[in-house]
Amino acid sequence: MRVLKECGDCVCAVPTCPPTTQHSSVEHVQQLWKEWEIQLLVLASFSLQVMLLFSAAFRKRHSSRVLSALLWLSYLSADSIAVFVLGRLAAHTSDPQHQLVLFWAPFLLLHLGGQDTITAFSMEDCMLWKRHLLNFTIQVALAIYIVRKQWHGGSQLVAPMVLMFISGTIKYAERIRALRRAGSRSSSFNAGGRHLASGLSRYYDGLLSIISEKKEENFEHVMDVTCGGFFMKFDFLMDVNPPFSGIDLQDLRIAIAERIHRFDDGASDLVYKIVEIQLSLVHDYLYTKFGRVTGVLHRLITLVLTSTALVLFLEARVDHQLQGLVNYSRADVTISYILLVGAVTMEISSTFMWSLLSYWPYMPIAYWRTFDYDKIFHCVPKGLHPGSRMEWSGKMKQYNMLDGCIQEIQAGRLERMMGSIGIKRDYTTHVVISPEVKKVLLVKLLEIKTNAPGGGGLSSSSFRGQWSQWWAALQTKDYLGAGQQSESAAQRALQLSNIQGLAFVSSVYLWHMVTDICLVADKTASASEFRSFSQALSNYMMYLVAKRNVMLDSCAYHVLHKSRHSLLCTRPAIVADRSAFLQKVYDGVYHGSRALDQAREVSLELLRPEGAAYRWELIATVWVDMLCYIARNCGAEFHAKHLITGGEFVSHIKIVLVVLGFSFHEYEEVELA
Repeated sequence: MRVLKECGDCVCAVPTCPPTTQHSSVEHVQQLWKEWEIQLLVLASFSLQVMLLFSAAFRKRHSSRVLSALLWLSYLSADSIAVFVLGRLAAHTSDPQHQLVLFWAPFLLLHLGGQDTITAFSMEDCMLWKRHLLNFTIQVALAIYIVRKQWHGGSQLVAPMVLMFISGTIKYAERIRALRRAGSRSSSFNAGGRHLASGLSRYYDGLLSIISEKKEENFEHVMDVTCGGFFMKFDFLMDVNPPFSGIDLQDLRIAIAERIHRFDDGASDLVYKIVEIQLSLVHDYLYTKFGRVTGVLHRLITLVLTSTALVLFLEARVDHQLQGLVNYSRADVTISYILLVGAVTMEISSTFMWSLLSYWPYMPIAYWRTFDYDKIFHCVPKGLHPGSRMEWSGKMKQYNMLDGCIQEIQAGRLERMMGSIGIKRDYTTHVVISPEVKKVLLVKLLEIKTNAPGGGGLSSSSFRGQWSQWWAALQTKDYLGAGQQSESAAQRALQLSNIQGLAFVSSVYLWHMVTDICLVADKTASASEFRSFSQALSNYMMYLVAKRNVMLDSCAYHVLHKSRHSLLCTRPAIVADRSAFLQKVYDGVYHGSRALDQAREVSLELLRPEGAAYRWELIATVWVDMLCYIARNCGAEFHAKHLITGGEFVSHIKIVLVVLGFSFHEYEEVELA
């Protein structure tokens, strides 16, 4: 018992465990965060600006979703962090050791001004330029309030602080101006009719001279002509004014038609390069600060101001003119140097990126010419061969309705559950646009431009397949003779497809299925360039309609939904063998929807033996007809939106039509048959 009692006493004598250190650790972290919160957030704001400067330029050349998501997060976080830090500085207590943090207020204005490579993440940001203007007023006033009320530091810091404040205000105001310019969707090409006609004449004279006279090796001359027609292309792309609206350019069109015959294989690349450069200029005009010819002056001003501020800060530090500098936190001094050196470095980098990555230095400005502007700025880009640099992704998205239905049927349970909550898999692929595709398209457009009545004028009021009907009639004359009255298989196929009366989206789906059926049922194993061209454009047009909702109203949506449902109902057949399913449709074994039956009838007509010589060229002509119609009518928002996601081929086609001199009429219709 005594032993037990002693043991019990020993047990009772054991001291209790000390309080856990977890609570003190949390308090320590909180104390550190409270002390260094502003410093860390300022460095985060600076890091985001560096990322935006060097990564935003890639988005017009790449369609990566990861890059787009990172840029979106960085773009939104950069403004939010800068505004938050300004608010924290307004409530900053007068701590002598951390007085230098108030010196950073102008740098936050500089960060809110954004980088030259990205002023807007999307067109929606441009439309909200008034909101940004209000924020600009509030943040500038807040920065003045912060410095005026709480600054008790050395007087020698006032000069660099004022210089950085001016630089930050200029950068921020320049961003607002760029947003307003892009949001207004207007350009400076607002000349009267007479001056507009003369400007167009000069543009086309220069354009046709570099194409027909083999001047593509003179890159500076190509750039002068290309940039000279920028605002006309911008107005047309943004649906401001058609380039030929209200202007009699009949003589000019005749000259274009005559001289355009001088095109050869090398001219195809030049035409697409001209369009590529002009769309790159549009991207810079809408989404960056590069799209202002006076922007270089602003960069020089801010560079001088920030460099001077850095020198003054260095002199004050080296000469020990800052009273009580030793009381400042060494970390705050280091961060101040990082911000100053970083600001100067980013201004220099922006200037080099403007001269090397943008085509705006080539914009023909008269008063710059007088100062040998060409010799100063053209020498560097010329050495880097900017003409060989891709300014967009060069890819074309592909979506096949039948393949999409098969993948949807074969989807797993997890994928279906995610689809039920709105997270759907994108059943699309992409192909690199080959030179052959570009050449076939350009050859077809030139054929229509030079041979069709009225120069192939387009009406945007409705789709009637005018070019396809004209081409089919032309083939009838060639194969049957001019005096024959009977119809060719091409004309009968167009009549069976009801290309004149069928709604546009319905025509796209019909010819999409016709193309798939002919690809399987055509046993000639032809390696025709029109065959691969038709397949690529068929899937691209279906992608635009079904995945990007281009030209998709409520009726068209019902058509696509019904067509997709009819394919899904054939679950066993299409999953077992896709080619066998299409062959059964062609053979008449399987009867599905009315659209599939109609596609079979058109395919039967096209696959007649007498149509072997031109069946794929007719299908290619139909797709060219549809592609040009959708390019003209899909809307400015679509073209502008996809300039920052690698670009869309249909946007390039819209500008190609202007380069080749096609006319567009809202209500007038030109009969081509």
